[in-house]
Amino acid sequence: MYAVYFWREIRSGDDGGDEGELEPLKLQPSAATPATWAVVLQTLAAVAVIFGASQLFVRQLDAIGPMLGLSSAVTALLLSPVATELPEIMNAVIWVRQGKTRLALANISGAMMIQATVPSGLGLLFTDWEFDGALLWAGLVTMAAVVHLLLTMRAHRLTPGRLAFAAFFYLVFAVGLVPILG
Repeated sequence: MYAVYFWREIRSGDDGGDEGELEPLKLQPSAATPATWAVVLQTLAAVAVIFGASQLFVRQLDAIGPMLGLSSAVTALLLSPVATELPEIMNAVIWVRQGKTRLALANISGAMMIQATVPSGLGLLFTDWEFDGALLWAGLVTMAAVVHLLLTMRAHRLTPGRLAFAAFFYLVFAVGLVPILG
């Protein structure tokens, strides 16, 4: 789906100019076109904050998992989606309310694409993943959620309520872990 969306956006030739102006750079708020050094510095600072916060978050997952009697992988599967997607959801809500729907959709789809590839690839490379029942269950529930959303979109019946219903799959995943881990 992301590839189709990306292809259509590139082919449309529209630069998204109808979305309105973006906020000014924090380091040079009055500059119409900020200096390259300011853009690079602000980007590097943001990446450093994200890196530091992610390290703290991972350490806390490692500490919380054993306290709950769960493996690190299962703890990450339960808690990481909430922590990582909440900022994207808030950005999307704000931008949709401002009439910037294309920006919101691009933000969510880009974030999901990165999270589906980069962390998974790093996790597979640098951890000792064991494909156990919990990970199999996570994959099955994810596929069910994807099929639900694809069928809903294909039928042109996607509404906020039907989209919110997709959270039900997360609940199914969490409840299904109980017998697997028990």
